[in-house]
Amino acid sequence: MKSDDAQLKQRLLDAALQLFAKHGRDGVSLRDIAEKARATHGSIRHHFGTKDNLYLAAIMQLKSIDSSLPVVDPLPRLGSKVETGEEKLRHVVRHFVAFQAKASENQFASLGMIRAEVTREGGPDPVFYDRIIRPGHERMKQIVQSIRPDIDDDETLEILAFNIIFQCVMIRIGNGIVLKRLKKQRLTRRDTDRIAGLIADTTLMGLHQLGE
Repeated sequence: MKSDDAQLKQRLLDAALQLFAKHGRDGVSLRDIAEKARATHGSIRHHFGTKDNLYLAAIMQLKSIDSSLPVVDPLPRLGSKVETGEEKLRHVVRHFVAFQAKASENQFASLGMIRAEVTREGGPDPVFYDRIIRPGHERMKQIVQSIRPDIDDDETLEILAFNIIFQCVMIRIGNGIVLKRLKKQRLTRRDTDRIAGLIADTTLMGLHQLGE
């Protein structure tokens, strides 16, 4: 069982993650975090020292939300059974969409934090980018290039990888709209498989037709 001190530290981290996700790092004060966590300003100083240190701890909290890291590093480790680039893409999109559809509150908060960073004026925090965004993005670029090895323009690969990831993330960010349009209370596994299949199909079609 966690000690009171450890529980307080975790409350501070959870509160920071949710507030940073909603308002961005610059839009949140230590006082805001303390109030949400039902703690004192001094307790943040005690556990983290500065807001920058707390922000870094929140970044690391993202990486511990789920052991498979499907939110911050959504691409699953691919086994030997998955061989072609197209199979890899379908496997990754199916995994990513299914996870987005069932993300918990903290996992959804992590998406908000990512959204706040990628829309931040001047670009995302360098540490956040290196530890959270870049690993999954680079792996998606590799999958795209395995499907279209003739594309050697890095800028094109960047845009294509971002487009695929964005489509998957939007299933969670726009979950309410998706449910309303499909007239459903929740998305079943069959629903997410179908959505993933359509995303993969249209992506592959576009990749094969690119440059024709």
